[in-house]
Amino acid sequence: MNKSWLQSNRISGVLVVAGALILSGCSSSSDSAGGSAEGIREGLPANCSEATPKIGVALPNLSNPYYVEMKKGVEEAATAAGFEAIISIADDDIAQQQSQIDSFIQSGVCAVYLNAIGGEPGAQFAISLSKAGIPVFAVNVFVDVAAVEAAGGSVIQQLGADQAGGGTLSGEQALQVLGADAKLVAGIVGVPGNLTTQLRDDAFAAALMKNPNAKVMQTVDSQVKPDVAQKVTAEMLLGNPKMNVIFADTGPGVVGALLAIKELKREKTVALFGFCAAISAVPDISGAYKGCVGQEPKVYGSKTIEQIKLYITGTDVEKTLLVATPVFNQGDSVPADVIG
Repeated sequence: MNKSWLQSNRISGVLVVAGALILSGCSSSSDSAGGSAEGIREGLPANCSEATPKIGVALPNLSNPYYVEMKKGVEEAATAAGFEAIISIADDDIAQQQSQIDSFIQSGVCAVYLNAIGGEPGAQFAISLSKAGIPVFAVNVFVDVAAVEAAGGSVIQQLGADQAGGGTLSGEQALQVLGADAKLVAGIVGVPGNLTTQLRDDAFAAALMKNPNAKVMQTVDSQVKPDVAQKVTAEMLLGNPKMNVIFADTGPGVVGALLAIKELKREKTVALFGFCAAISAVPDISGAYKGCVGQEPKVYGSKTIEQIKLYITGTDVEKTLLVATPVFNQGDSVPADVIG
C-alpha cells in the first residue's frame, strides 16, 4: 500500500492527565540513596545517585514494529537524560520476563520501565520491584494498581494511549464513513482477556451501537499475530456472510484481517477500521481499509523516561498519563512511527 493512503487529522503528543499527584517516593531499602546526593529524591536505590543511573527496561518483544519504535524512544531519551537503559526483551515469555525483573532487583537499578507481557504478570512484577525499593513506571500495558497496593507494592506512574478514547474514535469514524443509521453487522478481531484491548473493543462497540441498526456479532482472538488474525478473520467472515464491518484492535490484527478480506475477495463488501498497522506491513487493498486510530510508541518511550527523570530528581508526577490517539481516514498519510 502506498504510504500516502491515509492525510493527517493527527492530534499528536497531546497528554490527557488523570489521577492524583505522587507526593512521596518508594519505600527505602537497605541500598537506598537516602537523599545523600544533591537533587535526588530521598528513599531511592543507591544507583540513582551514580553519575549515570541505570534504568531497567522490560519489553515484551521486538517482532512487533510497535516495540521497535518504543525502544528507539527509550534509547534516545535515556541518552539525553543521562541514563543508561538496560533493555531486556522477553520474546513474549512470561517466565523470561520474570527472570529479567529479578535481574533488575539483584543489580539494584534506579527505576524500572515496565511494559509487561500482560496485566496480571505485570502486577506481580510491580509488587516485587516496589517491595525492593525500586520505582515502577508501567507503560502501555496497565496493571491493577489497587491489587498491587493491597499486596504492599506501588506503581509510581502508568503511561500509555487513551485506549477507550481510541476505541470510541474508531467507532465514531465507522459511523461517519458508513452512515449513522446504516445496517451494520460487525466483528472484532481482538485479544480476549487483555485489559488494554478490551477497553478498545468495548468503546468501539458502544460507539458503533449508537446506530440502532448496528450490532456486533462476534469477537475472535488474533493473538496479536498477523497469520492467526488472517485465519480467525476468514473463519468469522465465512460464518457471518452478512458481516460488513470489522474492527481490529491491534496493528498485527489489522494486517491479518486485511489479508483475510483479500483472500475471500470481500474488499468491496467489508470495511475495516482499527488501530493503525505499520505501513510497511499493510497489504495493498485500498478499498477495505477505511481508517485507523494510531498509537505513538516512540513518544510513550521518550515521555516515560522524561517522567522517570522528573521523579527521581524530586518533581511530583501524575499517577496516570493518557496520550490522545491520532485519527486517520482513508487517503491520509500515516507517519511511520504511528502504530496500533
